[in-house]
Amino acid sequence: MKWFDRTPRDVTRQLLRQHRVPVVGDRVLLSDVRPALVPFVGQALGLELELVAKAGRALEQAPSLEARAALAEVVRIHATRAGSFAHVLESEDTTVGDAMRPFADSTSQFARAIEGADWYEQLLALHVVSGLLEDFFIAIAPGLPEDDQDVMLRALRSESAHGHLVRLLRVAIEGTPRLSDRMAVWGRRLVGDTLLQMYLAVNGPDETGRAVPSQKRLEPAFNDIVASHTRRMDELGLTA
Repeated sequence: MKWFDRTPRDVTRQLLRQHRVPVVGDRVLLSDVRPALVPFVGQALGLELELVAKAGRALEQAPSLEARAALAEVVRIHATRAGSFAHVLESEDTTVGDAMRPFADSTSQFARAIEGADWYEQLLALHVVSGLLEDFFIAIAPGLPEDDQDVMLRALRSESAHGHLVRLLRVAIEGTPRLSDRMAVWGRRLVGDTLLQMYLAVNGPDETGRAVPSQKRLEPAFNDIVASHTRRMDELGLTA
């Protein structure tokens, strides 16, 4: 399915209409979803580790010492967050490998989809994906057991790579003619690929029939996350 030539809102609507899970009651928020702890955190950990790896590759290709230093901070922030997620899993009767394994194929496919053609696209992928996932995990974490949600929220809110990535992207866009148009198109594609991972987090890796809210009822919550992404793109002078 092609996502790169659609707006974020179009992508959201298409994703959320593909499968419908019955639910009784009024429209709900992501915080009303009660995800199973181990699968949810297992997927989140796998995605965070991909961000660590991606930031590491961007660091290796960075064109300046300043960019290398900034990306080292991005690696540190996401590695620390991944460690916190792993700690949640270690307190359960499972291993981090077992928790991540059901999502391994989808996470690997996602990593390939967001790889980017050059350093600039890698940088924007880090910015877009980390921002969307951060907002999503914060929105859904209240559905976890209290102790675990506290650990997750502290990890997500304590420090963000946003500032480092924005500064790097501004320098790149201002110093590279005609880069912004290409980056805007790439950003739209990244939204679709990342929303697929959010959809998987809500519905699980298989057809379990869990009583999660229907996609129609969740659409406004996903739109809120996309709206935050749009504001971040506007901050860079890109059309989301």
